[in-house]
Amino acid sequence: MFSILFAITFTRPDYLPLTLSYLLLTGMYGYFKEKKWDLNLVIQGMILLALYFIIIKASGYPGWKHLFYDSFIYRRPLISGLPPDFTFQDYLHIIYTKIIYFKRVTLISLGLTGLIFYYSKDRWIRAFSIIVLVNIYIKFLIFPHSSGLRFFFGYIILLLFIFLSVLSTKYNGFRLRKIA
Repeated sequence: MFSILFAITFTRPDYLPLTLSYLLLTGMYGYFKEKKWDLNLVIQGMILLALYFIIIKASGYPGWKHLFYDSFIYRRPLISGLPPDFTFQDYLHIIYTKIIYFKRVTLISLGLTGLIFYYSKDRWIRAFSIIVLVNIYIKFLIFPHSSGLRFFFGYIILLLFIFLSVLSTKYNGFRLRKIA
């Protein structure tokens, strides 16, 4: 599973909160089941964090503050030119104005999570769907591009796959039984 998380972080570093929260959920679930912590999960999390910082440094990423300023406040001719200047109040104002247009993503993700809870009684599936839902809002708080469904598409597809897996388990793999 670590190789999948590594590949996710390597191809999309902005999905780091999802991979780390998955490791945290796995660790907590294992702790409550076996009453001991798995040190491998901590090491895997540190490797993923190191990978993230290596990618950020190697690609010359100017930083979140520059990206946020250029995307939502004022587009500068050169992204790493003058330092961005905005306050926490400016950030909150942008969040408040963008959350209004976040209805589609909220409706789809809450609907899928509700259906997962309705059809599945498995605690792991329920907890993982909550983690995905929380990560949608973490991503929104980091980059509140609410009208861009494409930014949240990976999370919504993941919730859809979880839902389809739950349906498949509940209805015995969707196999039609013999009529007679």
